[in-house]
Amino acid sequence: MSRIHILDPLVADQIAAGEVVERPASVVKELVENSLDAGAGHIEVQIDDGGRRLIAVQDDGQGMDGDDLLLSVRRHATSKITVLDDLAHTLTLGFRGEALAAISAVSRTSLRSRPHGEPYGFQLVVEGGQAGQLSPVPMAEGTVIRVEDLFFNVPARLKAVKSIHAELGAVQQLLHHYAVGYAQVMLTLKAEDKVLWNTLGNGKADDVILLLYGSEVRDSLLPVHDEFEDLTITGYICPPVKNRGTRQAQSLFINQRWVANWVLRNAVEEAFKPILPERRYPYFWLFVTLRPFEVDPNAHPTKQEVRLDRERYIAGKLYRAVQKVLARQSSSEPLTVSTNSDQIGFHARESEGTVAPAQITWSADNMTTDGPVVLHDEYQSLIPLAQWQAKYIIAQGPLGLYLIDQHAAHERVYYEQFRRMGQDILAAQPLLIPYSYTCLPGEWGKWLEYREMFAEMGFDITEVGGTTLMIRAVPQGISSSPHEAGGIVRTVLESLTDDEHHHGHPIFWTQEAKYALAACKAAVKAYRVMTMAEMRALVDMMSTVEDPRGCPHGRPTMLHMTLEEVDRRFGRKG
Repeated sequence: MSRIHILDPLVADQIAAGEVVERPASVVKELVENSLDAGAGHIEVQIDDGGRRLIAVQDDGQGMDGDDLLLSVRRHATSKITVLDDLAHTLTLGFRGEALAAISAVSRTSLRSRPHGEPYGFQLVVEGGQAGQLSPVPMAEGTVIRVEDLFFNVPARLKAVKSIHAELGAVQQLLHHYAVGYAQVMLTLKAEDKVLWNTLGNGKADDVILLLYGSEVRDSLLPVHDEFEDLTITGYICPPVKNRGTRQAQSLFINQRWVANWVLRNAVEEAFKPILPERRYPYFWLFVTLRPFEVDPNAHPTKQEVRLDRERYIAGKLYRAVQKVLARQSSSEPLTVSTNSDQIGFHARESEGTVAPAQITWSADNMTTDGPVVLHDEYQSLIPLAQWQAKYIIAQGPLGLYLIDQHAAHERVYYEQFRRMGQDILAAQPLLIPYSYTCLPGEWGKWLEYREMFAEMGFDITEVGGTTLMIRAVPQGISSSPHEAGGIVRTVLESLTDDEHHHGHPIFWTQEAKYALAACKAAVKAYRVMTMAEMRALVDMMSTVEDPRGCPHGRPTMLHMTLEEVDRRFGRKG
C-alpha cells in the first residue's frame, strides 16, 4: 500500500496557517489589506484581549455576494489574478487566495458582507476550517469579519502568543504603517471598545503623523521627492537630531505595499550615518514607485518581503534622495552631532581667548583604569580642559590626564541620588507645566504593561485619551523641563524591550535595578555637547558620590594617564 497520500484539506489549511498567521497582528494585516483592496474609505479594527478573544475588521468596501463569500474561505480562491502573467503586473496587496482560509482554519470566524447596491448581505460562520450554512443578514454595505478564539485548536501556537499589551502594541505598530501609507482612508483602532485613535482620511500623511507621532515629529518633517525615468521616491524624513533607539518609526512602501527590505532600509540609514549617534535610528516614511513587473511580491506567504529586479540600483537612488534632503537641511541648520571623522576634533569651550582646534589621534591603549584610585578630594582638584567627540570630558589633575565618560559619570551621580531618596518609591517633583506625550508605535502597550513601575520610579503620569499621556511629575533630580521629561519617558519606554531581553521582566527587577534604569535614562547622553560650566559641575558632583569609579552597570567612569606615561610616549625622561 502506498505510504504517500494527499493531505486532508483541514490539515493542509492548518499547515498553511502556520506560514500566514503567526500572531494576532498577522490576522489584522491580512484583513486590513483585503479591505484596502476592496476600495474601502473607512476601516475599523477592534481588538479584545490582545487579539486572542476577538479581532474584528469592518469596512465600507465593495463587499461580496453569497457565492463569493463561500469561495473566499477556500484556499487559492482570489479575485485578484487569473493567469500567470497577472503576477507580473499585480498592484493589489493580496492575490494568493490563502488568508481567509488560513485564518478560519485556526479560529472561529464569522464573515458578513453586502455588495454595493444589494438590499441585504450574507453571513458565513467557519469554525476550525469547517464552514456552516450561508444565511441572509441585514447590514450596511461592506464587509465585517470577526475572528474569535484565535488558535483555539492549535495549543502550541496559542501558548506562543505574548501578553495582551505586547500583542496590542504589535497591532498598533502595524496599523501605523498603513495609516500613513493610506492617508486617504479613515482608519480607526479600538481596544476593549475604547477608541485609541482615528485618522481623518483626508489624504494628508503629515496629518496622520501629527496624530500618531505628535506635533514635535510633524513639525520637523522634511519632504522627500525625487523623480527618475523609471522610479519615483516620495515621503518624509526627520532631521538627524530627531532619532530613536529602535526602528519603530520607519515605514517603507514599494508600489503602495508596506515591505521589510533590509537593503533599502540600510540605504536610508547609511545616508544618516555620518550625522547620527551610534545605535540611534532615523524617522522616515518613504514611498518608492516602480514599474509593476520589476517587483515580485510572491517571495513569502505574508507578502511583506519582495524581490526586486534592480535592488542595488534602487537602494542607490534612495540613498541619494535622502542624502540630498539632509544636505539642504544641514546647510540651513548646522548639525551639532558628528561621528564620521577618523581624526577626532579637539576643541576647548568657553575659555578665555581663542583656542584653535587641534587634530589628534588618541588610542584607548594609552589609557588605563588600573592606576591610582581617584579619591573624592582629588575629583575636586580636576580641571576640565575640553569635551572630546561630544562623549568624553578631558581633564587634568595632580596625577595626570583623565578621560571621563560623561554619560557613565552622570549616571553614577543620579543613581546615588535615587538611592538616597528612599527604598520603596522615589520622590516626585512636579513639572511647572504638565507635558503631553503621544506614545509612538509599540510604546502604548509597554506603558500599559509597566505603568506601575513608572509610579514606583517617581513619575506621575495619567492617560488623557487615545494613546496620549500627561506627564505631571518626574523623579527628583531629573530635569523638570517639560520637554526633557517627555524625552525621558520616551527613552524608558523604548528601552524596555531591550532591557526585558537582557535583564528579565521588569516586575522581577530589584529596586536597585529600577534606580539604575532611571539613572541611565536621566543622565546626559553621549553626543550631547556640554559647556565648560556643565563639565565643571559634573566633575564637582562626582566628588560627592560614594563610589565614583563606575556606573551602576559596571562600566568605568574614567580612564587615567599619568604624566610619566605621557613623558615616556613622547621620549622624554621627565
